[in-house]
Amino acid sequence: MTGSDSSDRPTPLAATPNADRVTEWLWTLATLAGVLTLLVVLFTVELVVRL
Repeated sequence: MTGSDSSDRPTPLAATPNADRVTEWLWTLATLAGVLTLLVVLFTVELVVRL
């Protein structure tokens, strides 16, 4: 990588994503994990009720 970046941050830090973007991704992953958990719980309840 060349030093022609407009920011003054070192190269490893320039590749670090923005904190707001990371927070957005974490909320997305948490939402998907919650939906998946809800589906697994509903599926488990359905199996238990059928016994």
